[in-house]
Amino acid sequence: MFCFDLGNTRAKLTWLPQSGQPRRLFAAGLEDLLSALSTESLAAVAQAPQPRLISSVCAQEAAEALTGCLAGSGPVALNPPHGLVLEVDTPESVGFDRLFAARGALEHTRSNAIVVQLGTALTVDAVRWSVDRGHFLGGAIAPGPSLLAGALHRGGARLPRIEPRPGVAALGRDTEGALASGVAVGLAGAARALVRGIAREAEMENATIVFTGGARDFLREALGELDSALIEDQHLLARGMAAGYGG
Repeated sequence: MFCFDLGNTRAKLTWLPQSGQPRRLFAAGLEDLLSALSTESLAAVAQAPQPRLISSVCAQEAAEALTGCLAGSGPVALNPPHGLVLEVDTPESVGFDRLFAARGALEHTRSNAIVVQLGTALTVDAVRWSVDRGHFLGGAIAPGPSLLAGALHRGGARLPRIEPRPGVAALGRDTEGALASGVAVGLAGAARALVRGIAREAEMENATIVFTGGARDFLREALGELDSALIEDQHLLARGMAAGYGG
């Protein structure tokens, strides 16, 4: 099964084989992805008789372009069913990336889970397991590391643009170090506080934390300090898409 994740800044292709480990076959901008699908290097992806599942949180035109590129060579499903009960005020506003990650977390736990993603944004969501079904309760959305660094640069008259990196010292010895600390250490603290607060308010203090995302290195140590079981899965969205599509 091939799973495409069209995010705000990147397009990803993950292959979930029937046996063995998942593989990330491609990660680039959508324009590059569409170009690569027409070349010999990814011809097998476009032609293989397997379902192609697409999760999109970006412009509808981008999803339609990818759907059209894959049409005629097998089944294609844009934002397939996730199978979750949405216990939120505006279900139609919840991003499919959050929902598929939540469904993927349940494939690991089959129990209550706090789902953390870190990429363009930091999302922390609660999903409750009840009577063989997941209930998505909502959560929080905060800026990711690149957004934080960009906002500081744009909003501060003399603040430089830094490239965020995990594992920096909290005590910055110059402006760049202070910015790096504010982004990386501050982000880790925000994630911990959100996980604790959401778990408490959802009455899920013992829930497993499942985390993913291209920038998850910023959170690995911080989440490991919490008194909860921790699961890391870089293929979490694809796993949730496949589970939802398969019923």
